[in-house]
Amino acid sequence: MKFPTFATGMLLIATPLAAHDVPDQQTHGVVPIPDYAQPYGKASARSARLAAAALLAHFDDGETARFVFEFDADTRTTWSNLPAAMVERAGIPVGEMDAEQRSSLFDFLASALSKDGYERVAEIMAAEAFLSRDARADRFQWSPENYWFAIYGTPSSEAPWAWQFGGHHLGLNLSIDGDTVKSLSPSFVGTEPSIFTLDGTAYEVGFDMHQAGFAVFDALDEDQRTIADAGAVPDNVLTGPGKDGVVPPVAGLAASAMSAVQRDLLETTIHQWVSILPAEDAERRMNELAAELDEISFAWTGSDEVNTPTYMRIQGPSLIIELLSTGWNVGGNASGAGHYHTMYRNPKSDYGR
Repeated sequence: MKFPTFATGMLLIATPLAAHDVPDQQTHGVVPIPDYAQPYGKASARSARLAAAALLAHFDDGETARFVFEFDADTRTTWSNLPAAMVERAGIPVGEMDAEQRSSLFDFLASALSKDGYERVAEIMAAEAFLSRDARADRFQWSPENYWFAIYGTPSSEAPWAWQFGGHHLGLNLSIDGDTVKSLSPSFVGTEPSIFTLDGTAYEVGFDMHQAGFAVFDALDEDQRTIADAGAVPDNVLTGPGKDGVVPPVAGLAASAMSAVQRDLLETTIHQWVSILPAEDAERRMNELAAELDEISFAWTGSDEVNTPTYMRIQGPSLIIELLSTGWNVGGNASGAGHYHTMYRNPKSDYGR
């Protein structure tokens, strides 16, 4: 997909909503999202390490001090999916990078994520660019420039390190050790809107995750659906930012009670999140989850419509996936176009610990 240039002109407006001062992005104006490329070879932890070294070379020591932290720094856990005006983040925002630095950042993301993962990031930022044209954008600081990047530890093949990238409706936390991506947990992937057109390009963001989950539910018989019923749709995901260590009660239908076809559909749904990882790491993670599949449960309530209240939870010993379709919108220009919050956690390996 060819990603558009995101035009903005956000003025910083102090409002009672603002939790902190966010950068005035008016001087930057655009954030081009390059097509997916592999400048350091296929995406992998090794490629991410090489790309990180190249990225850091574009910043002086004073600049790197803003976004390179100790591996176990407290700020690793203060990430958020909220708009920039509502919460302070650690790291450096895209809008404060010059053109070379931004280009190097996207080279890093393309080296550290699969094509699917990179395109999810770009699509979420496209949704943010769409929201940036809404009448309330100044108040909330909806802007694709307001996505933050941070590194924890020193990128190395000899010692663990990690990186974060996120903003409104996105929070990626990848932990690396020995040139292997050890964990994607915790990571938030959402969007508002979901189905929209921006500068002539049509998008469907997050709806594929929704449809994959519904395919599992749709394949169940009536008795199985009764067991899989997730009950009331919650106000938000239960294991989101600030909920480290929270493990909801297991609910729903165990994969051990599913047919082979149903189990395949469940694994396909799980892969929607795991496929954010580079291919070799995603394959290893899917093999780990296949080994515990009998202990993984599936719970669902809602429909297959993009803008209706829907909730899914997939949960096992080392996995929690949540998907919430809110059924409402914050952005006036996103009305009826979908609003998703999703979480991926490995409760045994949050932040690679």
